[in-house]
Formats: sequence, structure tokens, C-alpha cells
Amino acid sequence: MYNVLIRFVMKLCGLTIVINVAVGFPRFQDVIPNGDKLPHPCKPNYIWHGVGHRADRGEGPLNDFGKDFLRLGKKWNKSLCQLDSDKDGRSNGEELGDPDCIWTRETIPQRQNNITHPGVCDPWESEECKKQNAWVDCDIDELKCAAIHETSVMNITIRMPETKVPNTETNYMCTTFDLPSDGDFHMIASVPYIDNIYVMHHMLLFGCEDTDYVKQIKPNKPESCLMGVKDCNDIISVWTVGYAGQCALKEFGFRIGVKGYKRVVLQAHWNNPELKNSYFDSSGLTLYYTHKLRPNDAAVMRIGSSYFELPPGRSEVEVVGTCSSQCSKTQLKGPIYITTAGNHMHYLGEKQKIELIRNGTKIQDITNEEHYNYDKPVTHSFKIPIEVQPGDELKTTCVFKTTSKLNYTYYGQGTNDEMCYGFLIIYPAKNVKRKFCTSWKSIPVCELKAPIVRGCQTAKFTNLSNPEFTEMRNAVKDHCSTNDTCLEKCKDQLTIINNHTCMNGDVGLYIKYRLIKLNDPSVTDFYHGIESCSKELKTNLSPAPTSKSSRILQLHFVVMFVCIVMFIT
Repeated sequence: MYNVLIRFVMKLCGLTIVINVAVGFPRFQDVIPNGDKLPHPCKPNYIWHGVGHRADRGEGPLNDFGKDFLRLGKKWNKSLCQLDSDKDGRSNGEELGDPDCIWTRETIPQRQNNITHPGVCDPWESEECKKQNAWVDCDIDELKCAAIHETSVMNITIRMPETKVPNTETNYMCTTFDLPSDGDFHMIASVPYIDNIYVMHHMLLFGCEDTDYVKQIKPNKPESCLMGVKDCNDIISVWTVGYAGQCALKEFGFRIGVKGYKRVVLQAHWNNPELKNSYFDSSGLTLYYTHKLRPNDAAVMRIGSSYFELPPGRSEVEVVGTCSSQCSKTQLKGPIYITTAGNHMHYLGEKQKIELIRNGTKIQDITNEEHYNYDKPVTHSFKIPIEVQPGDELKTTCVFKTTSKLNYTYYGQGTNDEMCYGFLIIYPAKNVKRKFCTSWKSIPVCELKAPIVRGCQTAKFTNLSNPEFTEMRNAVKDHCSTNDTCLEKCKDQLTIINNHTCMNGDVGLYIKYRLIKLNDPSVTDFYHGIESCSKELKTNLSPAPTSKSSRILQLHFVVMFVCIVMFIT
């Protein structure tokens, strides 16, 4: 059900990843075409962030392209564009998607796919390039976790059967597995088994409730799962590109067996941007578990924003998601302790922080990344766990850069969509009623089922027989057009309607999506009438997607969100 994505339990524990980049590197990335999306030549699904450096993270000696970039003034110009820095027969401009050398920072590159590294000889595996590319690091780290070698630790490997990968860019596949149930265990580590490195982007392991629905699911049978699997919502393990695995700190483990999760769902995210039809995959995880229980049961808590949209062409777009004081008061049974925290956005993400606020006063930053990097996530671990009390506020702020986009970008599961989440490894799990506490735009999710949301009686107003809403529909029907023509007589009516508590701001957007979900023609005509004068009145009951497909995508995520709200309450 959750489309979380995923780069969070960067240390689940024990795996520390630190970014160490050259000074000014994010700035240099912006001054060449496609500088933020250069694929690594021998690590599928990795991005080479330090384009001018020999190290992909952007540190240490320069590669041949970096030397030319420095010599020619640290800027993209015709001279640098026409050079062939890596001597592979293709100009730097051809490799970076600017073959005509016309790109500027204010424009979109001529080509945004099939990008290659201007400092690494291609074709990568050719005899001509092998010697020249000897300096390129293709190794992926192995997990260092002493606990898995203890005599009391057992393991089980769960892998999906060999499954054909669809020839679409983003795919989610879920497979249910049975865990050992002959004892009471803590799962303390996991190691990935990656069968197809060319498509596997990340995997999430969800613990399932012991319900009749879960019991009837056929195990070891992969199913497409954009919306996840019912009653299997608790994240207990994660792998994503860049991780060697997860090793839990000694203070906790994830409970499995007779007193914990007996069934799990492995959700795999396949990324197939080339739309190939020949890929198969049978990846999975090796789970390490022990009967020697740790002091605490752990859980992963998700905070942030469950829905937003990002306008194109902006150097900064801020999104704020809040687990409000009211929400934490209802969702926490007692204090919880954060041992590890991680930020999660996608490739448009620039900055992110999570703040702990108590009684209106900021206590501390839990995370604060001025230079967020999707492929090199930072783990924030705390030797002294951070206490969160019922009634505290957890505020997540994400800053995105959309200068490379021509259309709106929406919250979503795909790599080209965006997210704004924080992931917290906490204990004790028993003190958390629900393991997510997010907001819908600026409205905390837990408040959406209240009888009154920011002055709007939502349940009453979304009843089509409600006299107040019926009067509004009739006014729009009598005075407004449904064909995008703004009539003068419509403006006066809309001025009154748009000032209504239930039609204004984020509450108005929420009401709109609740009503659209009813699939009633009168509701559709009502909102068409309102939108006919949106430019003239500068109303904001919807963003301004530039295509029919983007409007459909927007509605899809709203409907998905409404389903989540209905489910959790």
C-alpha cells in the first residue's frame, strides 16, 4: 500500500554512508547539460554525481573531462562542448545530450536520455576502452555486520520466482513469503540477493498482520502491486541502490515468529527506462534472525508529505509535511526513541530537514541536509536516542529544484515522480499505534477524518444532498460555462463560492477530490464551471497541468491518498 520509496533505513541500521564532495560541486553540476543525471558506466542504476572527478561522488583527482572543464573556465561553452575529452570518438556535447552545442542554463537539453560520461571511454566493454578505463571503480560494498556471524544467528533467503520484467519504465512487484514460526525471534540483519542489476532499483520488506485476508494469499506468487498488499503495511527491511544491506544496532530487532510477523511481502521496484522486453528477475533478501531477543522491538515510522505538486521551472519549491501535535498525541501511546533517521526525496530534491518541536518551541534538528543526494543518502544516527513525546510535532521540510522540468511533477512512486519523506527507526514499537504520520499538502492526515477540518464540516459538505452544496452547484450551473469560457455573470458567483471555508485553500482541494471520487456528472460540471474563470479570479482549486495525462496522473494519486485515509481510520 505504501509507495515509499525508499532510501531510508540507511543504518537499520548500522550501515553508515557519508557524502564527501568537492567544494562547489552542486554548482558545477548545474552548469553542464544533464549534469545531475549522468549514469555510472558499470554500476547499473547508479548516478555519477561528480562528473569531473574520478570518484563518482565528486571528490579527489579530476578525470579528463574535469581537467578540460577546469582549463576552459569551469563553464559550458562551444569549446568544451566540441571537445572529445575521453577520446572515444564522440564529443562532450554528444555524450551529454547537447550535440549542437546550444544549451544554456535557462534551457532544456536537446536530449535527456542515452546520456554517457564525457570523461569515460565508450563503449565501456570494448577492447579500445578497457585499458583507458582501468581507474573506474566498479565495486559495490559488502555488508560489515559482526552479529550475523554469531552462533545463535540463523538465516533464510526469500527470492521471487524468475519473473518477466514488463517493458514499462516503472514497475512494482509483490511476493508473499512465510517466515519461520517455530519460535520467537528478532530479525537483526538483511543482505540483498540481486539477480538482475539492470532493473532492480529498491526492495521493501513489509510485515503482515495475522488476518484472514493475509492467510488466504498464495505465497511465492509475484503480483503487480502499485497499491501494495492489504494488511501488509509495516516496513521492516529495505534495500536500495548503494546499500550493501542492513545491520540492526544491538538495542533492538524486528520481531518475527510466534510473537511477531509470520508472513511478509517483498515489494520490488523495477526501473526499466529503456523499455526492454527481454529482462527477467528473481532478486530477494537473505534475512538473519536469532532467538536471543534484544531489549526492544523496533519499527520504522514514516513522516512527511503524502501529496503535493511541484510547478516547473523553479529554482526552489518548498514542501512541508507535518506530524502535528494533535496527531502524535493520538498516534503515540507513550514516548518513543529515535535511533536512526533518514531523508528521502528523488532527483529533484535539493535540501531536506526534520525538526522536533515541543509546545511550539523547536527542540532540535533531527536531520538537516543542505545538499541532498538521492544516490548517496546520509544516515543520521544517535548514540543517545532522541525522545519524542505524545503531543510533540515532527516537521519535515523538502526543497526541490524544477528548472529542468517543463511540466508539473507530482508525488508518486516512479523515479521521475517526487517524494518528501522522513524515515525514523524507533523503539519501542508497542508505543506506536500507526507507523506513519504525514500530511496532505498542509493538512495533517490524522485531522482529515475529524468532523470539522479547518472550519469546514467535511462529511456534511461532501454529501450531495447537502442544501448548501446543492445551492452552489445550481448557482454555477445557471451562471457559468463548462467549456473554459469565463462569463461575466459567473465571476460574482464564484467570488462568493471561493470564499467559503470548504472551497478555499488546501481544504478546498481536499473537498474537490473527495467529491470527484463520487463520479457524479453534476460535480464534474460544477468544477468545470469554477475552473472556467480560474485565471481571471486567480483561484487555486487545482494546479495547472499542461496535459491531459498529467491531470490523470494527479487524480490517480489523489484517489490513492483518499483510499489511504479511509483505510487508516
